[in-house]
Amino acid sequence: MINRAIDWLDERTGIRAAWRWTADEEVPGGARLRYVFGSILMFLFMQQIVLGVLLATYYSPSATDAWASTAYLTDRVSGGWFLRGLHHHGSSAMVVVTILHMAQVLLAGAYRRPRELNWITGLAMGMLVLAFALTGYLLPWDQKGYWATQVATGIMGTVPGGEPLRTILQGGSEYGNLTITRFYALHVFVLPGTLGVLLFVHLALFRRHGVTPPAELSELELKKKSQAFYPHQLFLDVLAMAVMGAILVLLTFWTHGAELFAPAQPASNFVARPEWYFLFLFQLLKYFEGPLQIIATVIIPGAATTFLLALPWLDRANDRRIKSRMPVLSGVALMIAAVVALTAVAMDEDASNKKYQKGLAAAHKEAHRARDLAHRGVLPRGGDAVYQNDPQVKARTLFVDHCETCHAIDGEGGDEAPDFAQYGSREWLRQMIRNPSDPSKFGGTKHEDMEAYPEAELPEAQLAAVVEYLTSLMGEQGGPTDATLVATGKLLFADELDCNSCHEVEPGESGDGPNLSAHGTTAWIARVIRDASQDDLFGEAADMPKFAKKLSKNEIQMLSRFIHSLRRGGEIEQEGGASPQPATDGSE
Repeated sequence: MINRAIDWLDERTGIRAAWRWTADEEVPGGARLRYVFGSILMFLFMQQIVLGVLLATYYSPSATDAWASTAYLTDRVSGGWFLRGLHHHGSSAMVVVTILHMAQVLLAGAYRRPRELNWITGLAMGMLVLAFALTGYLLPWDQKGYWATQVATGIMGTVPGGEPLRTILQGGSEYGNLTITRFYALHVFVLPGTLGVLLFVHLALFRRHGVTPPAELSELELKKKSQAFYPHQLFLDVLAMAVMGAILVLLTFWTHGAELFAPAQPASNFVARPEWYFLFLFQLLKYFEGPLQIIATVIIPGAATTFLLALPWLDRANDRRIKSRMPVLSGVALMIAAVVALTAVAMDEDASNKKYQKGLAAAHKEAHRARDLAHRGVLPRGGDAVYQNDPQVKARTLFVDHCETCHAIDGEGGDEAPDFAQYGSREWLRQMIRNPSDPSKFGGTKHEDMEAYPEAELPEAQLAAVVEYLTSLMGEQGGPTDATLVATGKLLFADELDCNSCHEVEPGESGDGPNLSAHGTTAWIARVIRDASQDDLFGEAADMPKFAKKLSKNEIQMLSRFIHSLRRGGEIEQEGGASPQPATDGSE
């Protein structure tokens, strides 16, 4: 049945002849592991295409949707983190294997006549691999991709004639929607198409000239040890592909996929670093500043590229043996050593840079926060609009819009009403009792009846007891209290200080001052926001507008939780007391 199907296909396509043309190719000197790198690169290229198509089914190439779609793929789609991680590590693998393949070609002398065009097309494909990497890591539109690409295009702008190219690539003078769509078009259409054409030419030239056999073997030995491509070399190629595939899978699981930082924020101070394969250029730039920058951006890279392109004509040795080609090979070795050294120095400097490491840790923390917030959905504005899912941000926005005209937080805002920094905390209560007319308390209001209690009238120990008693009136939201201090403070409050002549502590009771039952709690604050002029609150002396009809019930609750959160530093608890947890999908 299978043979009949193959016969049918062969009659129409000539598949058997095509297979014989490939499988019967002779490998002079026999199959060798040194020949597998080209096949591994083909495997990686095909893998990247397949993975890229799968990722594209979820990815949206726009400045508003790119990060959100990447976060959704990474954190919500089953196996999405694995596909993205495999694609990410596959790009690094292509860079590594390209370098190894180039080293194998150099050592074998496979760039020499008549294989000059093989060498040139190979170098061109190597540059395209780097272009893939450059265009790819902007696509998530996260902090790292955004700022690292800014560095790269910034370098491009310093090159003579590079500014117009930079403007075209960016789609204008600044990064925006056109930037990401153009990078996406390059990454998904232009570069794969160009690489495909070059690969076809490269393979055709390779098929014409064949492999470059070991220089140490004589013609007789090469002929004697010659083997057919199938099954000998094909077995080694397939084995090498399988090993590479297994390494990538293990690496993806080990690193839990690929990093995804917080959404790109043009106004942030994110400290960017390029991917590891561009670190040597980043380090080189540190040594040539100002007018000398062109040395690092044009002269040195240009000279290195020219040297590699001209290598087939610079190599004047009589044969392909390594010792005969030491002058040109030494030049290449010096270049590789310089790249490795610069990369190592850059990594070492970053590892010992406390400021950078602190910033990196903060960036990872922010990434976890942003991705957790993305679980609740991303607003149509996209990107950093995800932070609007954070109750802290929403509440702060409400505060700025409706409260900041009169109230401040740590001095930022109005001075007509109490400053809410540490509002309701023991320290805030202590300062309030000492001097209620302080501008940060009620000095800007018409609540002038409460007298101050300097230390001469109320020693610090007694003040601490009163504060502890007032804290106990908050119930669970006040936190643990000292029972002995509470009892002492209660007596001082009622008897010696006679505070209960103005302030009631039984729920619902009215007095000249606000009822202090459950004062400072979210429920009490919400009542003040709705209507501060209630009899058991501030009564007729209340200057504060009534927000019961201006804000929704949810907005009032959110605002009250925000103000209460300032007591302990501004961390808003969620409904039920649970705080947001970082994403744990396995991609970080």
